[in-house]
Amino acid sequence: MQATMGGTVITCTFQTLLDSGCLSRHVFLFDQEAYHDSTGILGHSHHDGSDDGKNNSPLQIQNAVKLSLALARTFVQCLNGTKNNYALTSLRLDDFVVKMRGKDGYTEEEGDEHLLSISSVDQFNAISSNSCIQWIIMDVKCCCAQTSSVNMNTATLMQHLGKLIYAIFSQNDASASETHFSNGDGARASKICAAAHKARRRMSKSLFEHLIESGKPISVCRFLNDLTGKGKTSHPIISFDDVIRDLEQMNSQPHIFLFNPEDTFYTLNLNFGQGYYGRSKELAKLLEITTVPNEINVGLEIIFISGIAGSGKSHLISAVGRFISNLGYMVLTAKFERGMEYNSREIVSALFDRMVTSLVEMKESDNKSDIDYSRRVTQAISNALDAYSLSSLADFVPSIQRLIPPKVARDSLSCSSWQLVFSLSKLLFSVLSQERKIFIALDDLQWADPTMLGLMSEVLTTICQHPEERRRLVFVGMYRDDEVTSDLLQFTTRFENQEGNISANVTNTKLSTFSQDDVVEMAMSEFRLPRRLVSELAGVVHKKAHGHPLFVVQLLNSLVLDSTIAYTPSVYRYDWDQDKICILQTPDSVASLIVSNLASLPAESLQYLRIISCFGIQVQFSLLELLNDFRQAPRGGFESYQCGLVDQGIIENVGPLVAFAHDLIQEQVYEGIPVKERRQLHLDIGIYLGSKTSLDTSSQNKPIDAAIEQLYLSDVSDTEDTESSLVSIATSQINNAGPECFTDRRSPRFARWNLRAGKDAAELSSFRTALHYYKNGIAFLGEALWLDATYDLCLKLHDNAAFSSSSLGEINQVSMYANAIIANVTSFQDSLVAQRLLIGSLSASGQYQEAVARGLAALRQLKFDIPATPSAMAVIQSMKQTEIEASEYKFSKMADYQRVDSKTKNIMKLVEAISSSCYHIASPFLPLIACESVRFSLRNGFCDESATAVVVFAYFQLFLKQSFDQAHHWGSIAKSMLERASTDGLVVKARMKLFSFVWFWHIPWQESINHLQDTYDLSLKVGETECAYMTMCVKLKFSFFRGEQLSSLSRSFDKYLQEMARFSIGSAIFSALDKEMVDELVGDKSSNPYSVFKGEVCDKESILADAESKAHFQMVEAVHLQNFFVLFWKGDYVEAERASAIAMSFPSSKMPKGQLVFHTFYRGIIAFNLYRDGRGEKWLNDGKEMLVQMEIWAINSKPIVENKLILMEAEHYASMCNVVAAKESYKLAIKVARDYGFIHEQGLACECFGQYLSSIVEVGEAERYFMDAYTCYIQWGAVAKANTLREDHGLDLSTGGIRICTSKHERDE
Repeated sequence: MQATMGGTVITCTFQTLLDSGCLSRHVFLFDQEAYHDSTGILGHSHHDGSDDGKNNSPLQIQNAVKLSLALARTFVQCLNGTKNNYALTSLRLDDFVVKMRGKDGYTEEEGDEHLLSISSVDQFNAISSNSCIQWIIMDVKCCCAQTSSVNMNTATLMQHLGKLIYAIFSQNDASASETHFSNGDGARASKICAAAHKARRRMSKSLFEHLIESGKPISVCRFLNDLTGKGKTSHPIISFDDVIRDLEQMNSQPHIFLFNPEDTFYTLNLNFGQGYYGRSKELAKLLEITTVPNEINVGLEIIFISGIAGSGKSHLISAVGRFISNLGYMVLTAKFERGMEYNSREIVSALFDRMVTSLVEMKESDNKSDIDYSRRVTQAISNALDAYSLSSLADFVPSIQRLIPPKVARDSLSCSSWQLVFSLSKLLFSVLSQERKIFIALDDLQWADPTMLGLMSEVLTTICQHPEERRRLVFVGMYRDDEVTSDLLQFTTRFENQEGNISANVTNTKLSTFSQDDVVEMAMSEFRLPRRLVSELAGVVHKKAHGHPLFVVQLLNSLVLDSTIAYTPSVYRYDWDQDKICILQTPDSVASLIVSNLASLPAESLQYLRIISCFGIQVQFSLLELLNDFRQAPRGGFESYQCGLVDQGIIENVGPLVAFAHDLIQEQVYEGIPVKERRQLHLDIGIYLGSKTSLDTSSQNKPIDAAIEQLYLSDVSDTEDTESSLVSIATSQINNAGPECFTDRRSPRFARWNLRAGKDAAELSSFRTALHYYKNGIAFLGEALWLDATYDLCLKLHDNAAFSSSSLGEINQVSMYANAIIANVTSFQDSLVAQRLLIGSLSASGQYQEAVARGLAALRQLKFDIPATPSAMAVIQSMKQTEIEASEYKFSKMADYQRVDSKTKNIMKLVEAISSSCYHIASPFLPLIACESVRFSLRNGFCDESATAVVVFAYFQLFLKQSFDQAHHWGSIAKSMLERASTDGLVVKARMKLFSFVWFWHIPWQESINHLQDTYDLSLKVGETECAYMTMCVKLKFSFFRGEQLSSLSRSFDKYLQEMARFSIGSAIFSALDKEMVDELVGDKSSNPYSVFKGEVCDKESILADAESKAHFQMVEAVHLQNFFVLFWKGDYVEAERASAIAMSFPSSKMPKGQLVFHTFYRGIIAFNLYRDGRGEKWLNDGKEMLVQMEIWAINSKPIVENKLILMEAEHYASMCNVVAAKESYKLAIKVARDYGFIHEQGLACECFGQYLSSIVEVGEAERYFMDAYTCYIQWGAVAKANTLREDHGLDLSTGGIRICTSKHERDE
């Protein structure tokens, strides 16, 4: 018989199908069931070697399961039918007809199928031999004649179904003759029946034993034995649902529920918690998120998973990670630890380092795809980060040097704060740009340091802004929902309300307790038993463990460990006494159960766990190897016990790490050590590891070299780095022992250890870790603080603690440590560092008056001649005296910095701190301090720290003498000093002052902005956070002056204001005022820049009231100046002039700064306009005065003043009725503004020209320039300003008269 197999549909009886022998040759599938060899053994002999010709090949067994399942479903349908007219106990296999579709790779359209009815084995073989290897089971029907209903009990029906299924599995096996006899007829059946009776007479074994000997899988034997009721069984199948459920399990997961397990499947190898069970909905959701195609996903995927300890958060993400790693994801995970918040930076560092290490491994692999990917990523990183940034990043991501060899020395190039955010964001962006996806999971966020939460938040925010790259990142954060801090809450809610181009899809998942079905699933999979055999056990375990996932796992493991659940060879399964388990007394919590389980461990295994618990949740295996000779190490070394503990699920190997399977286990091991014994263990470990380092002078040579050679604690094979790591570990062990363990004689020793560890951490800009060590060092000194023997050590610890606190923005801590120094030093010179830090902390908190007062008192103690009441005469005389002394000084000597002693340097650092506070309140003492400081340097030698005094002196050449030449001269000296500075950290504040207040007069705005950005980055790197945000405040202001696109500028304000409020409250207030001005121009009424102050600063009025009460005149001026700028752009010149008059009443308003240029410029425009409005000659005179000032500035500051001067000249000509000159000047002002790239001032010039043209009744031409002004304002982003202009002048935007006003800076970009 010929047929086209691709679309063939046949029907035949079960008996014909079985007799054809196709179960051993073809693959049978259910409709919509994908074919794959999940066992890996189809087509091969059974893995236990039992394929002995008894119809037991893996393929045949799987096919028998599928046909049995189809038959059972049909049988149950007949039983449950509305017309139960079948004599079910009389049904034979010939009474069931199966409908199948051949599938050989060709698919016909629906309706084109060939339906063939097969009635003989020969017909079937003729069809199936035509290359069809797969059959789709479409339907099974009972086709016997209906009879009158016969009532049968369930047991009898179950037995008969068992015979039918038995026949399917047995086929031509003579031992299955009873089934065939019951369902066959004629001579064939009689012969089989006789053979079967003869066989039974020879057999004395049970049915289950006979089936086992026949070579069928144990699960099939158990199923048939329990189903037919012919063998001895304690678990007969009594439900048709159980029949179908058993067969469905065998069909869907044959590797677990059908085929025999490996020979190693016995009690000691059974360990619950290794596989993944339950949480099917949560798992499905996460897999759906991680596998969504890029073209569908438009945002970064952020997932937060919360739950109680032991709820399975880590296990869930581990399951997801294993799955998606096979899909090409790079999976990166990290876990924070309780009590080690200070170490958070190192944990995040290790995460990014693993990312780069993976790229290095790809680069060195044999996989061409990986090599090409690594090459492309390396190139992308090189393009994104310059040599300087790569070198500075190397301290945080050491393996970056293996990927891209360094071109710049690493000295003094460590990253911190926002520079680290920038570098990490660029690094991650570069990796994501090359198409492969990344999965980052951070566990136990509740123990992360707020600084690292902020770091990750900013990195994710940056990635969110890149449409393509954000699609390739999935971030997961896990935390205990009963330990949520305010910082963590802020982190988890950061991305819920997104604005602008930030796009993230946030998913929050809370894990509750296990359901009983979850426990059933776990028991079924681990025991490899059907649901009916484990459901009662699972119910009891679920109840005793209260559904707590870890409790469930530990309880089941304990039942296996004490043999309450044990493998029974006679029944080939795990068995237990259900009644015994029900009455078993179990601990009432998972913690108690863990303790109980640990108590049964051998002493050496327990000692292994105790030692590694002293290091936290995980420890480097190389460190354990170093501890093998430690006197308390387990006999035979750590490696001897590792495998056994891994097999028991207590610990696990994670690459080069040994980790506890769960942090609750670590907690119980650690807390199970008696306190006195635990402290002694920490002490002994610390001293042993310390002996392998240079911490003590007595252990400097051979032991150190041997230890460093043996130890491998980082990806950078740098002896110095490894030594530093070991110092940190040893010192941490000593700190965990606690100061109370030591005598006064030993305490200073360990205080010095902490000083060394703190300095090592500070060199890597890890100030949180550094502060932790300094605090412990101080604690070790105890009552020995500030004694003669410990004085220097105590001073260094406090100085460094104050500096680290300052770098972290912890102002109260700075004050505490600084005041302790000031109160205890034996000489004022020793307090200079503390004085500077204390003044800086007062300034950072907005207490400028107090900072200046303390600073002046300190300088007077240093014999600085500063009068109690400053006067103009005193300032002029001081400047003249300084110039006289400077004229005799050869500034070439400044290169000889090494001659300056530390006292001089500290004094100049103190001057720098005082100068900053003086500037904030426009203190009249500032020029006097500058003069005295320059003279001090002239007499005692210049150093890097002298640069601030020189910059301030240059500033007052501008302010008091308006001498641009002298200002440029002294500014050049300062700039030269800064360029030659040996240590960047000492000069960032001087750089900020130079480029914010002096040098900008001599260069274009963009150059000043670039200098300020560099200064900001450098300040962050060296930990000068307040200086960084003061610099950023000025940079944002300059960006506004230059005409940066307002929407971009608004995002920058939003990005930095939060951190400004933390590190520099004064800068944050100034920037909030500027942001409000930007919002006014844009028309954003929903924005509230004052929200970053969390209620402490509500609005502009509250700022004004507070500043007036504290006599912060510069802040008062800033508020009124902001009012002036806003009113000017609104066109309300009368009110703007009133605001200007108030601002001008403060001395600080005349200080040369960027906003002074614009204040003068806008006042001139207002004055000429008010004069033309007929408000009097006064305004013409005022306008001329502003014009003269602009002319003076233009001589030295052409790039920033030229277009403004020309526009003011046009306004003057207009006021003088010089039409020709006015028109030419207006047009020139427009052109020059465009050439400089000042789009906002191009718009202003167009608007002013339009107003003038309207006044001389050239309406058409006026409308054209108004339209140009409108276009410029729209391009600038000042939508509200543009709309006001349109409404005031009735512009018709539909006429197509809008022209593109392309500016020079836009073309350059």
